[in-house]
Amino acid sequence: MRKMRNKALFVMMIALALGGSGLFAAPIMHLTMGTAGVSGTNYPTGIAMCSLWNANIAGIKAVAIATGGSPHNIDLLRTRDADIAQVRSLEAYRATNGIAPYPEKMPWIRAITGGLFMDVFQVVASKSSGIKSVADFKGKRIVVGPVGSGGEVDARETLAAYGLTYKDVKASFVEYTQGIEMMQDGLADGGILGLAMGAAGMTELLLDGKIQLIPITDAALANLKKVNVAYTRRDIPANTYPHQTAPVPTVGTPPDVIMARADMDADLVYKMTKTLYENLPTIHSVSALLKQFTKDLVLPDDQMLIPYHPGARKYFVEQGWLK
Repeated sequence: MRKMRNKALFVMMIALALGGSGLFAAPIMHLTMGTAGVSGTNYPTGIAMCSLWNANIAGIKAVAIATGGSPHNIDLLRTRDADIAQVRSLEAYRATNGIAPYPEKMPWIRAITGGLFMDVFQVVASKSSGIKSVADFKGKRIVVGPVGSGGEVDARETLAAYGLTYKDVKASFVEYTQGIEMMQDGLADGGILGLAMGAAGMTELLLDGKIQLIPITDAALANLKKVNVAYTRRDIPANTYPHQTAPVPTVGTPPDVIMARADMDADLVYKMTKTLYENLPTIHSVSALLKQFTKDLVLPDDQMLIPYHPGARKYFVEQGWLK
């Protein structure tokens, strides 16, 4: 009997040792988060969010990856190569309803946060180019985002609002870091850049005073609203960037949000949403722009362009932010 007890004790010790070694540990759920290019706000935002989830939710390992922006992120969600992503609300709405450039309806898109921040169009030109308006882009060397990116969609629609197409300009479809370098090196005259307001890349571009912001006119905004009524008048406040002493009229879009598929586990989404809103100072530290990320952008259901995920909605209802 004593030998049997010793044997049982030995087996238990071996099991404990193996458990401690990780051989019997619970499996880790790996999550991939799509963001945007490394020079903008989205990528460091994704890194900060993944770090919070990893520190506060047991059994997951979330990693943020650089991507081509909202349309690319939506496709990564579609193919399940990403589990979560930062996406412009307007792009998510288009994808949900199968509106061009999306060839099919994607009704499975859900929001796991309220709005992160309100986005704006940012148009720039070198002072030496003589460009004062987007209309002056005709025949000029213009940088836009990679084909299919959210910024490239902005560029196409902005040009169209002035009666122009890519055939009327010498367009370079490049990553924003490359586009900024091209403008700094005098290889481009202007650009329509899909970077968030206050992004470090934009600050760098305007630092030497050789590049200026170009306003978007009321007539162009009216044309843009024919494409989508969700576009609104916004200003880039004075002193957002170096050498920018006055506000610049531009176009605002509905806020970016964090998206997931509708079939993502509701309990996990609840924990992810809860973690973000309980650690807002960490998110706000990424960029001044993200100080907009509060309960104030948890909009009522009828004001959201896409539905909330049930897990996120449960948290918002508990907080009294939704009914």
